[in-house]
Amino acid sequence: MDFVVRPVSTLPKSTARVVESNNWRLHDGYPAVDWLLVAHLSAVVVQERASDCDYDDWMHCGDEGGLFGPDLRAWGELFTQPLEIGSERTWVNGRHRATQIAAPGARHVAVADPQWRPSWA
Repeated sequence: MDFVVRPVSTLPKSTARVVESNNWRLHDGYPAVDWLLVAHLSAVVVQERASDCDYDDWMHCGDEGGLFGPDLRAWGELFTQPLEIGSERTWVNGRHRATQIAAPGARHVAVADPQWRPSWA
């Protein structure tokens, strides 16, 4: 999987319903995630290693970056279910997480590279 770094301010906006759904999850026992740290680390890692990163490499970077518990699980999801924006600038995957990333003021985050194609394709 290849990633690119995007300013959070340029990501497609989420609806009020998505924001409310995220708020409900926080009060219903879902673990808190430090999305600001996760987003910042994703941007740093992708700037250093933009391509050919596999899951083990990604998780090692999260460990080395000090992530653990819910933060490390969220980190892994950025690889296995990356934030993905479609050709029409709409969300393909990750709108809830993107809203949570934007809320604490994250400036940049890694998203799936729209030009990436698997080697088998």
